Amino acid sequence: MRKIILWINILFILFLFEITFPIVMKKYNFMTLSRYDIITQDEFNLKSAHTIFDYPDSYNKNFINLIKDKIDLKLDSEKTIETAIKIREQLLNLAERQDTTNLISRYPDKLLNHMLSNKSLLCGEIARLYGYILHLSGFYVRYITISRSIFDEFDRHSTIEIWDEKRQKWIISDPTFNITFQSDSNFLSSDEVYDLIHSGYFNSIKVIKGNPTKYELHIDNYYISIFSLFDNVFFIKNIQQFNLAEFPPIRWLNDKFKIYLLQSNKFPVFGTGIKIQNSIMFFVLFLFPVMIVAITTYLSYLLLREKYSSQIISLNPKPILVKVSKKFYL
Repeated sequence: MRKIILWINILFILFLFEITFPIVMKKYNFMTLSRYDIITQDEFNLKSAHTIFDYPDSYNKNFINLIKDKIDLKLDSEKTIETAIKIREQLLNLAERQDTTNLISRYPDKLLNHMLSNKSLLCGEIARLYGYILHLSGFYVRYITISRSIFDEFDRHSTIEIWDEKRQKWIISDPTFNITFQSDSNFLSSDEVYDLIHSGYFNSIKVIKGNPTKYELHIDNYYISIFSLFDNVFFIKNIQQFNLAEFPPIRWLNDKFKIYLLQSNKFPVFGTGIKIQNSIMFFVLFLFPVMIVAITTYLSYLLLREKYSSQIISLNPKPILVKVSKKFYL
């Protein structure tokens, strides 16, 4: 019986940790429930290194109907940064930031309705919404994040890059601040900004502001220099609706939930942060769920054995009545 109680306590602790860990992470934004993988700069520069917005066709059609009178998707226009900026400014003129209530969601329709209610979207949410709209208009889009620490989601910023068909390269188009970056009149990608900063030439980077809009935040009022966040550059390969594959331990085995960290040719980021977080995620997303299943199975076995071993098996057959007759002879 003591063994059963011990295993029940262990199982309870594991269950409690598995439940509270993602809740605390979401509330305090200090880590992400994804594991990191390496992507080289050569791979990062390819058109194929884009984010997949994996929503059903029915969802896409409904969303297009939702915004058709609000944003001109310009489906027949050239897929360049100039077109992406026009779409960005149309989006940022749909509402004003009057309410500081935030919404964390992966669903663009919910994000759009929240925005239209004059409520605030975090940088990741406005980037996800803007990226999805660009995706629907025919752009190749990349959802990227820059960060000083991969353990602190407050110490990071998320934005969008588009593949410019004319220039044949990735270019940052930031919907939070309504800006792009240039050096020598050339639009820059995130890895180009990263290399210039780490080479000591960040003064050559110019922040190009778009036309004033109602919803944008002013980069000059940002709590930190955006250039200081270019210690890590990574992107998410897949943004999708919720599905059962997100539950651990399946999540650990699914490449859709990886985050791809840029390894610059000149300034690679082979720090311990990615190794530590991957180790933590291995325990939380894979090892602990496997242990929970194994302990639950073993505990069930112990309980069944205890149940049946406590029963006294006795046979109580009915007595056989035998009639004995004697014959007496006189």
